[in-house]
Amino acid sequence: MPDKRTVCSIADSIVFDYIPIKIRNVIDRNIRISEDIRAVVRGMNDETLVVTNKGAYIIKKGECKFFSYDNILAEKNVSRVYRRGRFEIALEGKGRVRLPDESKEPDFGPDPVPNVVNFPWSKAELFTKAEEILSINKELHDARTGLSSESKLEEKDFVQELMQEIKNLNEQLAKLKKEKK
Repeated sequence: MPDKRTVCSIADSIVFDYIPIKIRNVIDRNIRISEDIRAVVRGMNDETLVVTNKGAYIIKKGECKFFSYDNILAEKNVSRVYRRGRFEIALEGKGRVRLPDESKEPDFGPDPVPNVVNFPWSKAELFTKAEEILSINKELHDARTGLSSESKLEEKDFVQELMQEIKNLNEQLAKLKKEKK
């Protein structure tokens, strides 16, 4: 996992967008009172992403779909298709949904898949922050449940630190050899 200070600051962050009453009612009906809501961001056509400590919910057309951290893959979620954004919750066992190629295929509008929230690109920053919160909570969930999920950030930093330490040890060894001669 990343540095503990980073985990605490991101895990404790909260992102709330303006949510209309009808979406709030769907949230109240579907999310348990014991869940800690970390992010709520509304997309196009009242599609909404809700990130909690238990998983993520996507609300589309009044329907609420839950995705547990056990089934979510730690991948990049935010992408751009033409002038709109797309937040996809990558799931185990599901094939990736292919995005239309701008040069070959026309844009047929928002993606109807239940694990995707379409949003105006002006909200990309909110969805990016929600993505950070989702990934940190996924890592925390994996650490608590004993799943082997190594942070790419930690792995990269660890390798760099290790290489630097090896370099320093080799330099010290070279100095010792020179002193002996």
